[in-house]
Amino acid sequence: MKFSATVDGRSFEIEVDHDGLVRVNGHPSYVHLQQLDGLPVFSLALEDAERYLLYIDGGQGTYRVEIEGNSYPVEVRRARPQLETPNDPCSADGAGQTFIRAPLAGRLLDLPALEGERVEAGQVVARVESMKMQMELRAPRSGIVEATYGPAARDVSQGEPLVVLGCGAD
Repeated sequence: MKFSATVDGRSFEIEVDHDGLVRVNGHPSYVHLQQLDGLPVFSLALEDAERYLLYIDGGQGTYRVEIEGNSYPVEVRRARPQLETPNDPCSADGAGQTFIRAPLAGRLLDLPALEGERVEAGQVVARVESMKMQMELRAPRSGIVEATYGPAARDVSQGEPLVVLGCGAD
């Protein structure tokens, strides 16, 4: 599969083979990328045995990737068009909910979005600290905050719901 990516204004051509071989601008490297428990946290192992923990926020071609406390804006484009998939929880009857969960066990720093508040896609709705890394959890879509699970300054478990985002009327 071929992609074009822009990271901090720099462009890369990326080709991913099924056996872990990745070519970045033609330079081959073997990598192992594994998502942890269905959360936006990934373990990245390179062929030279270097390992990284990545937190990836976003979707639809625009991402924010945090590696070792550094945050990078990333834009990704597929070499061919991707088929549309109907996965919007609000498309059918407007009653769908999206749960925003703690990506790792850690400390809930704050919940800046209030219950009943309308938030836009990409707006910060929670902040969590884990392993000395602060993560901003953003709304994956626009909607109304139906519930927040505070208070702040408490320990949270990996996968624990922190915010429930409802569809709300536009």
